[in-house]
Amino acid sequence: MGVKIRENRGKLYLDINWNGQRKWESLRLSVSTDKQQNREIMRLAEICRSRREAQLVSGEWNLLDPVNGKKALYQYLEELSLDRNPKDRTRKVLRYLKSYPGGDTVRLDQVNERWFENFQKHLLKNTGLSGSSANSYAAAVRIALAKAAHENIIPRNPAEAVRAIPVPEADKVFLNPEEIQWLADTPLNGELGREIRKAFLLACFTGLRVSDLKSLTWGDIEYNPLQLIKRQKKTQNKVFVPLHETAWRLINDGTIHSHTDLIFPRFGGVKDPLNNYLYRWAAKAGLEKKIGWHTGRHTFAVLSLENGAEIYTVSKLLGHTNLKTTQVYAKATDKMKREAVNALPKIEIK
Repeated sequence: MGVKIRENRGKLYLDINWNGQRKWESLRLSVSTDKQQNREIMRLAEICRSRREAQLVSGEWNLLDPVNGKKALYQYLEELSLDRNPKDRTRKVLRYLKSYPGGDTVRLDQVNERWFENFQKHLLKNTGLSGSSANSYAAAVRIALAKAAHENIIPRNPAEAVRAIPVPEADKVFLNPEEIQWLADTPLNGELGREIRKAFLLACFTGLRVSDLKSLTWGDIEYNPLQLIKRQKKTQNKVFVPLHETAWRLINDGTIHSHTDLIFPRFGGVKDPLNNYLYRWAAKAGLEKKIGWHTGRHTFAVLSLENGAEIYTVSKLLGHTNLKTTQVYAKATDKMKREAVNALPKIEIK
């Protein structure tokens, strides 16, 4: 068991034999015909071999990683974000880390509570970001530090003791039945427009996210009993949503479809969220509210609660993993508050 240097076709590798498993890792070094240069190459290879073995031993004994702890926080975040979407906050925070003095050179083992607190202040005061965006980018660094602590790269997560940037709770826009009817009575022109109209209205009666509407197939519909069974793209959890008669009328075209056919084939193939369609549609219907795709999900949650559904049931219909996420919708509805107050006993006042 150990780590050895191997040569194969002029390339150098680490031959790692550890805990019954064996693998080769490229050193990205090549042997040279020049003896003096080759000695330097082998010296570098031996340093790499020694460090790799130290990493394996530290992991075996639950010790701190002696190599990655010296890595720059910026580099660590950069490596984490390599296979992620360009819009991912772990990627986007790098520019703000670079604009912070020393942010692109500070080592993981040098980050402490004061450093992270000052970085949050920098995001909030010197970048022009809103409070919610600053909090989101700070959270990306916070999560990376937690991962580094979990991997024994650093002894603990220094951000854990630092209070997050306070963010005011955003108002959730939802529609009442009358406003849904206004939209239902207002056409959207074109084949894509008609699909967008149906998809949004379906969201109001199922709580589906736009990502799940785009990938919705006829195989996601169960006919006995009539319900929608969908594995959510965001959480990978399955939701089981009985189909309201209005929801079924929206999609039922009376023909037989393959299980793999998309219910909204034109809408499903468009990567852009197409919010501009919704804005024009809402204006045409006389709605003053600025609606987005998540408005349909909000509407389903609030109307379900207002019409007597228990919060636990709504949570399951939405596919929430935490009941607190669903409780936000209970705060949004004035009708429930009014009904709660009206239910108080009446007392004769002389």
